[in-house]
Amino acid sequence: MVFAESDHEFEYLESMKRVFRYFTIVMISVAAVAACGHKEEIPNEEPTPSGPVIVKPSDEISQADYFAQYALTVYYLWNREIANDLDRLSPDTCKAPIDVVHDIRYHQGAKEVDHWTMLTNNLGEMTSSVEGTAKSFGYDLTGMWADRDQTALVFIVNYVSKGKPAEKAGLKRGDIIWTLNGSDITLKNYMDLFNASSVKLGVQPGLSAKDLVTVSMTANEDWEDPVLLSKTFDIDGKKVGYLVYNSFDIKSMETLPDFFRKFKADGVKELILDLRYNGGGFVITECELASLIAPYANVAAKDVYQTEVFNSILTEAWKDDDFNTYFDTKFEYKNADYNITQDISDANLDLKKLYVIVTNGSASASEGLIVGLKPYMDVVLIGEQTYGKYCAGYMMSPENVFGSQSTTDYSLIKKWGIYVMVSKFADKNKNNPAMPDGIPVNIKAEDDVLDGYQFGDEEETMLKAALTAAGKTYPKASSSSVRTRSETMVPVSKPVLKTAHPKGILIKTDLPSKTLPVVSE
Repeated sequence: MVFAESDHEFEYLESMKRVFRYFTIVMISVAAVAACGHKEEIPNEEPTPSGPVIVKPSDEISQADYFAQYALTVYYLWNREIANDLDRLSPDTCKAPIDVVHDIRYHQGAKEVDHWTMLTNNLGEMTSSVEGTAKSFGYDLTGMWADRDQTALVFIVNYVSKGKPAEKAGLKRGDIIWTLNGSDITLKNYMDLFNASSVKLGVQPGLSAKDLVTVSMTANEDWEDPVLLSKTFDIDGKKVGYLVYNSFDIKSMETLPDFFRKFKADGVKELILDLRYNGGGFVITECELASLIAPYANVAAKDVYQTEVFNSILTEAWKDDDFNTYFDTKFEYKNADYNITQDISDANLDLKKLYVIVTNGSASASEGLIVGLKPYMDVVLIGEQTYGKYCAGYMMSPENVFGSQSTTDYSLIKKWGIYVMVSKFADKNKNNPAMPDGIPVNIKAEDDVLDGYQFGDEEETMLKAALTAAGKTYPKASSSSVRTRSETMVPVSKPVLKTAHPKGILIKTDLPSKTLPVVSE
């Protein structure tokens, strides 16, 4: 399969196991990750003739070193740029390959260009997470300091997923979580909001509420439907669809066409696509959604939707292969968990204009959708500049890298995997406005979680801006309608809040059929 920062060492390694959970959570980076010293490493020790002890990596870690070194040499988009650092993954000396891969991924000076390539010792858990089946409470949160002295934190609910524990417990967008298991939320306990199996929360139901209510939840592993809302608006006789979509996961390939068939039955002529919290997902799902939206003539003709650029090794190895992505009316995806074959030709909206609500949380496949559609239709961006993830990756197991018939010994690392950036995506003309820092918007609007409105409400801040762009007129707001924010809550600055929502995920599923040799450049 192919797919689109930190505390002290052990905390970093543990958090990486959860980084691809489907819901957005906030993580606080307190210290830099050490390059070596994996705490779970049990070394082999051999005395030298002179007496000192040489600590060698275990056999498992040595295999993981070689696996990571090989994958980065052959597949990594920036393999030339990090060539001098690959010796740090020596199977004879490197005892912390997870940390080292994180440390050597591509930088331009102090600027970290690649935020996404990572090595994992639990590929199955990561795969389940990005497919939307990770154990969770099913909410997405934004953290703030509860007071100006920064002694405690509060977390605001951005949204809850349908059918998940948070929704069943009555949580909704705009609720404010003040306490966790009877205590203030601090840097020491906040991760329990996301990783504990059960929690008891003290919740303020919006800014207007004076008292806290107690909410208890137990996490589960049910699929989180990325479609939060589908609705059709009538603007002076023009039908405008609205879809809140939070992840390009595989299962939603099956459900997306039905929403578009409903839009088509409603006579929708323009669409507002809300990607404000969509951090990416699978290329095949992205292409299906684009094919549901784009002008039908381009879809029927299977015009080029996206192009790609690889490193020199892959460019040469795949020179006879076509790695462009095309619009299509038929989509198929099959693996051990899914068997999807469908015709979407009757669901295409044949649109000429698309409004997309975006924020810094809109990344990778979300940006890819915008980039791919822009040459074919009028795409209006509303909100805040996007994240700036312009590359796609493979999620590769040792078998993917070495081949099932390989003589390479990877028996000890069968559960390991690497998510490695392999290409830059671009539109049919090889342009990518997401490079290097995201796509600017046409109309600025704030994602005001505390504005008191739910998704789909015509007064919700970002939807209101989109509906206005689509032609809806609103009466001039009176001064009495302006809401006052809490004077105690302040945005978290440094240490900054990080997101473990899958932001920056672009998963390709066309792994090469043959193993490539390691080639030095």
